[in-house]
Amino acid sequence: MINKLELNIEIIIKEYGNYVFKIVDNTVKNSLSYQDKEEIVSDTFFLLWKNQDKIDHNLKSYLAAIAKNCSYQRLNKAREDIQFDEDINGFKDDVENIIYVEQLLKRLTREEIKVFKLYYVNGYKIKEISKMTDKSSTNVKVILYRIRKKLREGKKDV
Repeated sequence: MINKLELNIEIIIKEYGNYVFKIVDNTVKNSLSYQDKEEIVSDTFFLLWKNQDKIDHNLKSYLAAIAKNCSYQRLNKAREDIQFDEDINGFKDDVENIIYVEQLLKRLTREEIKVFKLYYVNGYKIKEISKMTDKSSTNVKVILYRIRKKLREGKKDV
């Protein structure tokens, strides 16, 4: 067992940082952003530091287990945060579908992605989005219509 005084987190991060990032990257693939992956790596080292008194075997395999668990938790949270209306409702709640939705979202402009996230992910009402984006409610409705249309068309191509 490693003593708390023996565990120097800075040295461990330097030595195993790339290793942990590779595990996270291979686990989540393109489902999460680079920043999310970096946060998972940080969470991994935080949990290592927090639970250092529980390490009773190989540090490298312990880090790998923490990194995978943190990755799966973040993927599950990402799935829970995405909310769909009737047009998108048929998707299963798994990683493959998150990747599928991300491919569809690549068809959208930055403005459309912003409105999509505000409406579908964050759950804001059209009037609230209108105020946030300085657009009329009608304009926000048109943008949402175009988004749904692009996503429907994308379903045929993907």
